[in-house]
Amino acid sequence: MSEIVRTLKVPDVPDATGPWARAVEWNGMVFLSGVRGLDPATGRPAETLEARIRLIFDHIDKTLQHHGASFATVLVTRVYVTDMARIRPLINDAYVAAFGGAWPTRTIVEVAGLNQDDDVEVEVVAARRAAS
Repeated sequence: MSEIVRTLKVPDVPDATGPWARAVEWNGMVFLSGVRGLDPATGRPAETLEARIRLIFDHIDKTLQHHGASFATVLVTRVYVTDMARIRPLINDAYVAAFGGAWPTRTIVEVAGLNQDDDVEVEVVAARRAAS
């Protein structure tokens, strides 16, 4: 069994806003905590929904790379939104750009609220490298 690696900081990705790991790696799997579109300079959600979604996928990409994974090795995603009708089409566009045709499974759930009055958060589970 492999060692559990807990990542608290990833270069150019805002620190976690609470007592949790940014990601945990174990046995070739990488588990990312919910990722929000926080501006690295301020630690606050970016000004626009579109900017927040771009930052979410940028932060996911950097965190996956930090662990030797990529969008191509993502297996599962969970998306939390505060307004399904408004946000889901933007998430769909971001998925096409990030994943191409290598779709992970996805659950998208509408919630009453998120930390810092944000309106979208994405959780990811990936394999460390592509299966051979």
